[in-house]
Amino acid sequence: KRPRTPVGRAPQRRGEDEERVIWLAVESPMTTQPNHTVYVNNLNEKVNIVELKKALTHVFSQFGKILEVQASKALKKKGQAWVVFDEVKSAQKCVKEMEGFNFYDKPMRVTFAKQKSDVIAKRDGTFVPRPEKPNKYKRKGKKRKLDGKEGKKANGKAKNTAPPVPTNAPPSIPMSNNPAAMVPGMSTMSFPPRREAAPNRILFVENLPPDCKSEQLDAIFGKFPGFKETRVVGGKNVAFVDFDNDYLAGMAMERSKEAKIGDMQIHISFAK
Repeated sequence: KRPRTPVGRAPQRRGEDEERVIWLAVESPMTTQPNHTVYVNNLNEKVNIVELKKALTHVFSQFGKILEVQASKALKKKGQAWVVFDEVKSAQKCVKEMEGFNFYDKPMRVTFAKQKSDVIAKRDGTFVPRPEKPNKYKRKGKKRKLDGKEGKKANGKAKNTAPPVPTNAPPSIPMSNNPAAMVPGMSTMSFPPRREAAPNRILFVENLPPDCKSEQLDAIFGKFPGFKETRVVGGKNVAFVDFDNDYLAGMAMERSKEAKIGDMQIHISFAK
């Protein structure tokens, strides 16, 4: 006779939890062994891929020689990148120091890649070409052609069922044809106001000593990746500092907020 299950309790399956723990321990290891390739995710998906690769190369090259940076704009690979170092110790240092680093306004997640990169596999002679994946979206056979009447009906239905084109902009976007923009006191912006100057690759430095030289600014900004040159404007106590891109310029500005030349604290902002 089968024992009754008490009210309010589900029947327990013995050994189910133990089997699940064993499976997780074998199939899903929590850590990956150190190797040449670093896997980076939680990246800003709005950044251009070419710009993203350049910025990753500039930031990660401080840990050692980089052989390759892989990133894709494909939907499944957005917000991810793979950085291949020449030496494993460079990758180890990168994973240790770059975890949580604020990169394009998002904290990056850094760990070791699960698979060996093709560059390293070709170098040590273990490379095996991957089989081509079948295209699941490719239709077999020829497409069925619609005759003239069916084609016209389909086109007519498509035209009739198409949604109307909106004539007014949403309240969050200020436009001349937006009625909300004409009402005084009504906010037409759903995002914070812009800064004095949009982020760009040139920094504007002011409140400099009268006898300031470019070498003194080089000592402050030259240690940051992407630095190019400084230009001191004589007689105005200001200077311009050039970087490779806006992200690296912003990173240098953020880390030099408390910088001083002599007894004077300098003021840094993006150039207009």
